[in-house]
Amino acid sequence: MEQQTINNIAEICHQQEIEKAIISPGSRNAPLTLAFVRHPKIQCFSISDERSAAFIGMGMAQADRKPVALICTSGSAALNYAPAIAEAYFQETPLIVITADRPPEWIDQWDGQTIRQENIYGKHVKKSYNIAVDLSHADAQWQTYRVINEAVLESKTGVQGPVHINIPFREPFYPEKSENWNYDQNVKIIKSIVGEKRLNENQISQLQAELKEKEKIAFVLGQDDYSVEFLQALDQTSQQVNIPIFADVISNGHGLKNAIHLPDSICMSMLKDSKTEVIPDLIISFGKSIISKNLKLFLRKNVKAQWHVRNHHAFISDPFQSLSKQIEAEPISILQHLNKSSSAEFLKLWKDKNTEAETKTNQFLSTQSFSEFSALQDIIKKLPEDSHLHLANSLSVRYANFIGIKQGRIKIWANRGTSGIDGSTSTAIGHAISQKDQNHFLITGDVAFFYDRNAFWHKYPYPNLKIILLNNQGGSIFRMIKGPNQQAELDEFFETEQRLDAKSLCSELGIAHFSAFDAESFETIKDKFMKYPQSAILEIKTDAKINQKIFEDFKKQLIS
Repeated sequence: MEQQTINNIAEICHQQEIEKAIISPGSRNAPLTLAFVRHPKIQCFSISDERSAAFIGMGMAQADRKPVALICTSGSAALNYAPAIAEAYFQETPLIVITADRPPEWIDQWDGQTIRQENIYGKHVKKSYNIAVDLSHADAQWQTYRVINEAVLESKTGVQGPVHINIPFREPFYPEKSENWNYDQNVKIIKSIVGEKRLNENQISQLQAELKEKEKIAFVLGQDDYSVEFLQALDQTSQQVNIPIFADVISNGHGLKNAIHLPDSICMSMLKDSKTEVIPDLIISFGKSIISKNLKLFLRKNVKAQWHVRNHHAFISDPFQSLSKQIEAEPISILQHLNKSSSAEFLKLWKDKNTEAETKTNQFLSTQSFSEFSALQDIIKKLPEDSHLHLANSLSVRYANFIGIKQGRIKIWANRGTSGIDGSTSTAIGHAISQKDQNHFLITGDVAFFYDRNAFWHKYPYPNLKIILLNNQGGSIFRMIKGPNQQAELDEFFETEQRLDAKSLCSELGIAHFSAFDAESFETIKDKFMKYPQSAILEIKTDAKINQKIFEDFKKQLIS
């Protein structure tokens, strides 16, 4: 076992700007563990559950905007990374996934902790690499260093995402006490220089000629980690040329002046009868997915032309079935050339509809009995500026989308790459650990919360994270979806009733627990929870059938 070569893998990662590594304990990965933990410039975290560890690493990579290394032992440990890797792939988050493996001669020989690890993540990583088992030859070392450089560069170049490096080890795994321990600071480092992508004058002229034929133009802002500069440029352009910005909750466009931040609510009433004056002639989209199903259906039904603008495209994505141009260029550079004004009446119409939807929402919730929906609106209104709000999947993110965010400097995060319930808490904790000087809030449902309880199974503090737990004793979203709510098996096999609460877990973890079960108890503790100086969980206990009735009545109110 060539420990010096493994040490140099850690050194290359450091020189390629990797500052954090998540390591799950094991024996086969001991050479990697020691190489990274002993490196003076890499901060390492020990997270036992690989499923949670990978999501925590993803949260850190998002927070820092830098790749994070994940290191685990052989066998099923590597498979437990898979959900987070798939999420990171579709969210375009860079991860360096390093799995220790058994030597090739023992694959398929009934040896313990031995599975087929080459290309184990399939098409959910940008690229997979397999390191030679014998690293004693100089050429094998040269190849290893080249591969590590390439893998790290691949993760953060173009469309970012996870890469996989599989390293087989033979025993012994542990160095002798007398063995010299060092890192070669002159190890081979390969840098990448990538220039900006811009359209030429002819291409710009073609776009401007097509724009002249469009009277009603709308921007669609999908989920992405947009720069402040881009959002400012989009805001300015939107105001200059009268273009509304369809910006649902995961877009982070809620602070823009022409943002239509309740498009789901607005489009709910327009799906059956879409009048000509509300239909865009062209939509210009940025980023990735949107969560607003009604907006998506409205655009699919009515819009005939769409330009999608990104720096890099991994594939053609046409979720509105209207894509006519895929523009690969710096989005800000495209905004500079949008000199055709859209209809001022079109902008006013959508802004008026947004105001109407907001008024209806506020009026409706102010007249309802206590529910998780109304409680959540109250909590969201109290979130301090410059906070990070994490939204778990299922009802949490949908409630927030219908409520809307008014504070302009709140940043929204959600695992909408695969949209699974797994890992929402772990991802938020990864953010909170990386950004200790910023406030983080997580809104989650009971199924997602208890599914990911191992997010707390480590020693690293997160006093800047508060969790709002909507506990209705099951996956009550299935009560609100036509189909499962009409089946006799709803209670046991769809909603999956459970009777857990978070009080015992909080006691075990040393986290403050606040509980609300009606309007009076909620009013009593909500401000105490928000002002509490350490990590805390506010558990809002409600009846799933009452929540269902209120949400159904809310949707009727929107289309009335």
